[in-house]
Amino acid sequence: MKHKTTISLIIACFTLLVAFAGWRVQGQGSTQNSTKPLSVAFLGDTLRFDIPQLLLGRLGKPTIERYAALKTQMLNSPHSDLITQMRGFCADCNLCDWGRYLLAHAMSEAAYPASMSNEKIALQIFILTQMGFDARAALSGKQLVMLLPFDGTVYERGYIKIDGRRFYIFEYHSTPDGYIPIVEQRDSTLRPLSIEIGVGINTPRIVNIALPRWSAYLGEEISVPISPARIELMRSYPTTEKAPFHRAEIAQPLADTILTSLNRHIEGFSELSAAQFLLGLVQHGFDFTSDSDLFGRHKQMTIEESLFYGRNNCKDRTLIYSWLIGELLSLPNILIEYQVDPAIEPIRHIACGVAFSSPVKGTNILYRGRRFTLCDPSYVDAAIGQAMPHYAQFPMKVVDI
Repeated sequence: MKHKTTISLIIACFTLLVAFAGWRVQGQGSTQNSTKPLSVAFLGDTLRFDIPQLLLGRLGKPTIERYAALKTQMLNSPHSDLITQMRGFCADCNLCDWGRYLLAHAMSEAAYPASMSNEKIALQIFILTQMGFDARAALSGKQLVMLLPFDGTVYERGYIKIDGRRFYIFEYHSTPDGYIPIVEQRDSTLRPLSIEIGVGINTPRIVNIALPRWSAYLGEEISVPISPARIELMRSYPTTEKAPFHRAEIAQPLADTILTSLNRHIEGFSELSAAQFLLGLVQHGFDFTSDSDLFGRHKQMTIEESLFYGRNNCKDRTLIYSWLIGELLSLPNILIEYQVDPAIEPIRHIACGVAFSSPVKGTNILYRGRRFTLCDPSYVDAAIGQAMPHYAQFPMKVVDI
């Protein structure tokens, strides 16, 4: 009887162990396939994604071995649906590459608390790599940092060179420890981020912004449709060359509003009179501000940004005048930079040159066999061909955009 009781207890214990083992295996399986709903704050909107639990690993103090283990865990996670969803969102709204970085950053901010900056960086690297970018990891003291290449020059951001290419440093805390890239086998199809803006982002959320200075000049009320998401995206845009801003697309509703209104005002004008009218509009249409006062750094603005903020400086006004002259009068134009000694003025003055159909008196520059007449949108009340006295003594150079 005693033996039967003992056997019964052993069988019961074994049954419980099997049941417990089965429960553990099932639990692990559900964790591997489970997802966590994530609300991501992105450019003024809230996006919702389902992120795999296994993608949200722990790193702690980073080492090469720990990062490799976390990366393996991420690669083994069921992440394809998430990446497909993110790619679809980017395609649907024509998100530029900088916007795609911001999306990866926003995802990591929503996924981890503020104290887990190393895990945030690891997630950003993983997402960007899965989206086709050559994002890399490096160690700097007790932190993991991300290295990102661009297809153009980025200013005011540190970088290290790998195989002759600049990889710009993205980190949460700067340290004096230097940077040690983590060497991994690379996919040759991965690419740098493009500095081209395109349209930036297309979203349905639009606000109408009144232009009081334009209204005063035109003698009628005018407001323009502005995308808050594009304004937010461009606020953090890297400091880079002028060319991408001159090539940036202008949202069609915004372009239509401006061009339709101004077409009415210059109807019947001669070419020179129309160009002078538009020059006066840009000269009087904005308050002046420095980049540092508005953004705390050197930054070119898009046309939409200038209209939103209502203030800008010479390079931004030149961009607007160049666009208006091209769209409304179909006149070729160039970007002119005064060659002032940087020791005298670190930031050089920018103006526009326009190739009119007939010769125009005033300051001219010969470029590629054509004569371009100076038009300075920052010299208030100046006529076409008139240079600022302060800059008239300095040579002019055409900026290739």
